[in-house]
Amino acid sequence: MRTRLHHIDRIHPFSPRHLFLRTGHRRHYRRVLAAVLVFIVCASMAPLVQAVVPYRSPDDYGPSLQAKQHRDDCRHQVLQTLDGKIESEDFVARTDREYFRYVVRKDLREVLFICDARTGEIRRQIDVWGDL
Repeated sequence: MRTRLHHIDRIHPFSPRHLFLRTGHRRHYRRVLAAVLVFIVCASMAPLVQAVVPYRSPDDYGPSLQAKQHRDDCRHQVLQTLDGKIESEDFVARTDREYFRYVVRKDLREVLFICDARTGEIRRQIDVWGDL
């Protein structure tokens, strides 16, 4: 007469039927299956760990060296055009162009100046309250 234990020995070790056996072996096979699943998940995430992040120096986030050289020229031209107080100064990079933006206030007047950072020349003047 065949016993259930004899039948367990005949099942292939990698067969999924081991998961459904009502023996002490079931816990062992579930642990092995869990370990294999963890290994597969870790192996699938391995390429993400090796992804290359490009190095960006602090100079990449701000004005170029050429723009930094023209910053004082821009400020000087802005203050020559409108003798007031510089409220704000921003740097803007658009594709291959770089600009400094200044908001200058004199009395009740506010003017936005856009200065080319590569040449140090004023490109636009916008009277903020006058154009409304």
